Amino acid sequence: MQTKPRGVRNNNPLNIRVGNNWDGEAAISRDAEFETFTHHKYGFRAAAKLLRNYQRLYGLDNLTDIIHRFAPPNENHTTNYIDFVASQTGVGAQSTIDLTDDALLARVLHAMSIMEVGRYYSVDDALAGVQLA
Repeated sequence: MQTKPRGVRNNNPLNIRVGNNWDGEAAISRDAEFETFTHHKYGFRAAAKLLRNYQRLYGLDNLTDIIHRFAPPNENHTTNYIDFVASQTGVGAQSTIDLTDDALLARVLHAMSIMEVGRYYSVDDALAGVQLA
């Protein structure tokens, strides 16, 4: 029997680390390092909030800058991550993006979830979380 990835078990499709009091956070965490949510839509919601904050608070307006912050090179193959998300979304790595666009943000989060946990979620799953943000 194959074990599901950690982020899937935690309903945390983007493997967000603990440290915030999120809506939809599980009362009892399954993990000391990564958030546990009651449903994956809340994991996508948290990720949407994070990326929108990156844009709003830090002026990160392209996939390269956003992913460098979210998935830094000391923990990830960041260049591969950026290239994958860019190819999946049809957005250039250096192109300016507007994450207030729910459909675009859902596509970005969906692609990032594939990098983080594999192909467990759909764009519609990501959009359900974005619409809660």
